[in-house]
Amino acid sequence: MKVKTYIGLLSIGSIGGALIVGMFGWWMLSGINQSNRELEQESRNSGNSSSEYQDIHAFLSTTRGCFEAFEIYPQNFSGIYGVVRDRMVLAKEGLNLISNKYISNYPDATLRPLSAGLRELEDAISSMEKSSVSTSRNKMALQQVAGKAYQDARENISQHLNTLEANAEQRMWESKQAMEKKIVALREEESANTILFFFVSGLYLILVGTLAIITYKSFASPIHKLEAAAKNSIDRNKPFTLAESGPYEIRSVTKRLRGLINGLEARVKKRTAALQHSNEKLKLEMEQRKELETQLVHAQKMEAVGQLASGIAHEINSPSQFANDNILFLKDSTDGFIKKLNQDPDAPNDGDIEFFKENAPEAVEQAAEGISRITTIVKSMKNFAYRDAESAKRNNDLNQAIRSTVVVATNEWKYHAELDLSLQEDLPLVPCNIGEINQVVLNLIVNGAHAIRDRITEGQKGNLVVSTRHYPDAQCVIIAIADNGGGIPAKVQARIFEPFFTTKEVGVGTGQGLAIAHNVIVKSHQGQIWFDSKEGVGTTFYIKLPMTQANMEQ
Repeated sequence: MKVKTYIGLLSIGSIGGALIVGMFGWWMLSGINQSNRELEQESRNSGNSSSEYQDIHAFLSTTRGCFEAFEIYPQNFSGIYGVVRDRMVLAKEGLNLISNKYISNYPDATLRPLSAGLRELEDAISSMEKSSVSTSRNKMALQQVAGKAYQDARENISQHLNTLEANAEQRMWESKQAMEKKIVALREEESANTILFFFVSGLYLILVGTLAIITYKSFASPIHKLEAAAKNSIDRNKPFTLAESGPYEIRSVTKRLRGLINGLEARVKKRTAALQHSNEKLKLEMEQRKELETQLVHAQKMEAVGQLASGIAHEINSPSQFANDNILFLKDSTDGFIKKLNQDPDAPNDGDIEFFKENAPEAVEQAAEGISRITTIVKSMKNFAYRDAESAKRNNDLNQAIRSTVVVATNEWKYHAELDLSLQEDLPLVPCNIGEINQVVLNLIVNGAHAIRDRITEGQKGNLVVSTRHYPDAQCVIIAIADNGGGIPAKVQARIFEPFFTTKEVGVGTGQGLAIAHNVIVKSHQGQIWFDSKEGVGTTFYIKLPMTQANMEQ
């Protein structure tokens, strides 16, 4: 069965159940509304019956009040007949109201005798009034006749009043009984409808739950199993063994995915082997490139040493010649002292011996100073030319390395600039490849000296300042190399770190110095190198070295 068939059946079941529940609710609501309307009608009828009973009761009370007036008031009360006449008027009005308003409930057979009785009673009361004021001699006889007529009329109308009262009470009772029956019937209907509603709702919930279970088993469960099997196969490299289940589309996807994963496994193994081979090749190439970069830095350093060789030779030759002259003087002095002690004929005279005694100590000191100067230059050359084949980062004395580099480059700057070392005395050891840092500092010092040489006229000197500072908060050390040369032209400032870019004449500069410096500081030491330059004022280069290195050796 396909997915659309499942969806169609589930939709029909859901919509059909909802329609059934809705139609039943509408039917139940219509029945309750009809019962409420009937109850409302009965309530109005009961209210009408109550009003009818009150009107009849008022008529009965007024009519009987005529009889009660003769019983309450004294026989000789002159106003008794006025009171009775007023009540008779009210009684007639009440009878007229009943005749007009409730004619359907009380036929003429019931009301006509009451009307005749009221007239008879009124005539009898009128006769009694006339006899009471009569002055004839037979007054007593007239009063007796009028009294008997009153009693007859009273008994007659009392019977009809009792009949009317009985009918009114019967109608009132019947109305109450009908109202109570309607209320009981409505409650019974509501109870039955409520039970039936809950029953139908329960059936609908069962239907919805059944549809939900069918939906889960038909769609959600196969999809969940498919997702779990695919995840285990792809993420955990487990075999795809899920059986086909569910609608046609899901079974088809399962079958195709099994074939795809099995094919991918073989392809992945092949690609993985190829990737591992490529990774090994790339790793070898990276190592070779790193070695080449190290060799390039060292070669450039050796090139700089070669270019500085004549200057270094001159720096060594001067103290060497100075020391040699003093040593020759000391040799002559020593030979003279020996001859004097041996009393040789050609021994120096006392004047020469005195000269030797006065100048020999100074000659020794000067010879030692010359040799010390040579030792310093050689040691600086050794430190500068040091190469770490593995480019390892170790804790090094940066200040001492800068001093050695300054000595090596002396012949480049001493004729054009005064060099000032502003090195922080308590500078901590810095993790770096000291040979590479020496090369960077040398390039910047030489560049600064050349910039001063190109700007300052002959016979004058500029200023070179090399400083170091430690910033504990930033966990770094900054080397600053400043010169008051001509500055870097603004149009070329963005290109000075490009390989083979130079502003010097052909054959003078290769354009590799600053490019190598940038590579050493940024790539090899994860630091930063930048500059601040103003044309005609000078340039300051800054080198920022972090105090931690990922590949540092202890």
